[in-house]
Amino acid sequence: MYVGEKINLYGGDKMSVIEKGKKFYMSDFVTIMHHKRKGPDDGNYKHYHDFVELVYTIGGKCVHRINDVDYSVKGGDMILINYNQSHTILGGADTEYFNVLLKPEYISMGLINQENAFALLDLSDFEDFTKILDESRTKVTFSSDERDSIERIISVIQREIEEKNPGYDLAIRSELNLLLIMVFRKMSLAIDEGFEGINEKLLLYIRQHSGQKITLEEIAKKCSYNSSYFSRIFKEYTGTTFRQYITDIRMENAALLLENTNRSITTICSEVGYSDQTKFFTHFKRTFGITPLQYRKSKK
Repeated sequence: MYVGEKINLYGGDKMSVIEKGKKFYMSDFVTIMHHKRKGPDDGNYKHYHDFVELVYTIGGKCVHRINDVDYSVKGGDMILINYNQSHTILGGADTEYFNVLLKPEYISMGLINQENAFALLDLSDFEDFTKILDESRTKVTFSSDERDSIERIISVIQREIEEKNPGYDLAIRSELNLLLIMVFRKMSLAIDEGFEGINEKLLLYIRQHSGQKITLEEIAKKCSYNSSYFSRIFKEYTGTTFRQYITDIRMENAALLLENTNRSITTICSEVGYSDQTKFFTHFKRTFGITPLQYRKSKK
């Protein structure tokens, strides 16, 4: 897993991540790795680690299976994997991503405290943070502007690691704080009660909850609008209707799961938000011009 075209370490020049019996251990407090996959992963390599892993996807698509739950990702998505959680990757040919590996004690003691990043989630220590990860608030998605910021932060950390100028450890710590603040802001979205109009924050909420039962009336209420007004301004903002917007997201997720997992079509139908299989098949064929089974065969 931890073999990339470029590997940068904070804390030493030697490889700090070693494997023992399908569990990875890290000697340094922080390790950053840059990967460019040349072929797909078959998903058979289930492993564990003694550190927290943040996987930020730059480009391509794949599926992360964490504690037997699948998360489809593409450019701009970040997956958070707690220590001792099982993890494997499915698909992912030509996927490019960064791994940011953090020792739990570094997060708890050396990096953040209640006065800064943890306060965004009402957390007092690392143990509270692990509970959030265990509750499956595991995936966050960044907008195009946010992606620029995320990738700038990672670039700065890489440069500090490589050049090791005076104070580089403090610079790295500061940039990691900024990175985690951006991640925590996205995680806090899951517990927001409402939204100020139609914006990228609302669209991200819809995307993250597209696999559940979600209605125009429910979302309009979160914005304090009536349904008819919300429907009109939603179409003005997105260029499509609310119903079609949800359908497009579900079809995108279904295609990713069909291509990168061996899950049954019935299971995928349910996972992306359909209780009616006939409607799922109708929408899929209307979107892609072929059935889900034909789509899977064409990708395999």
